[in-house]
Amino acid sequence: MTEPCEPREPCEPCANPLSAPEPWNAVANDYLDVNLPLLGMFSDAAMEQVQLAADMRVIDVAAGPGTLACRIAPSVERVDAIDFSAEMLGHCLARIAELGLANVYVRHGDAQALPFPNATFDLGFCMFGIMFFPDRPRAFRELYRVLRPGGRALLTSWAPIERSSYMQTRVDALRAADPNAPNPADIARNVLTLENPDLFAKEMRDAGFDDVSVEPVVRERTFADADELFRSLTRGNAPIELLRRTLGESVWQERLRGIRRYLETLGPFPIRLALTAWLGQGRRS
Repeated sequence: MTEPCEPREPCEPCANPLSAPEPWNAVANDYLDVNLPLLGMFSDAAMEQVQLAADMRVIDVAAGPGTLACRIAPSVERVDAIDFSAEMLGHCLARIAELGLANVYVRHGDAQALPFPNATFDLGFCMFGIMFFPDRPRAFRELYRVLRPGGRALLTSWAPIERSSYMQTRVDALRAADPNAPNPADIARNVLTLENPDLFAKEMRDAGFDDVSVEPVVRERTFADADELFRSLTRGNAPIELLRRTLGESVWQERLRGIRRYLETLGPFPIRLALTAWLGQGRRS
């Protein structure tokens, strides 16, 4: 279901390209196929931290294709999913229809100016979105504002790359293809500062949250062969899309061939790789 968005004072555009909808729109088609198996594991981990009830109202901020929203909907009264990428929300609507969910409401809007009254939700989630917002303190405050007293927020952000063999494999593959090529993390610039769990917790407390905790969540996925790993590492990823545009298509195709050659040296397959994220939690008093 869709509802019009009436944002509260939208934020000014940010120079960081990952803080704009366009690169996320560009990868939306591949994002669902490639990332749903990976990111869904962390949505499940976040949901395991709360006691769900049939009368709860939930907000999913930076909902993307509905990875969490569609998972949690059968257990609660209503889910409001908001994202600034129209293409991502199109996939979210398609999944809602496919699953026959009648209680997920989709809005196109700004996480830093949520179009909801104060004290609307029992639970608030933001899965791998908060680190991309140009004004994180404002986004944290907005999430706090729309929670009811006693409501809880659960957010994820990636831990440092060296704590994730999956992320490190992507970096190693890019460097093997061209040691001088830009790193996606460099293109992302300052969005990875929430790799620091102490900063993550501080920003939640500064927004007003009580009982704040930031803990690691580790999940693993098995890749059957180099082809499957290649698709996962090179498709459906906004920083990778920006790197492709930076290099140009002909150069990027050469990089892809180098990445593919590197991945063939790994193994033996199947290979199991880990991803580590921080799961931040807090309560509105």
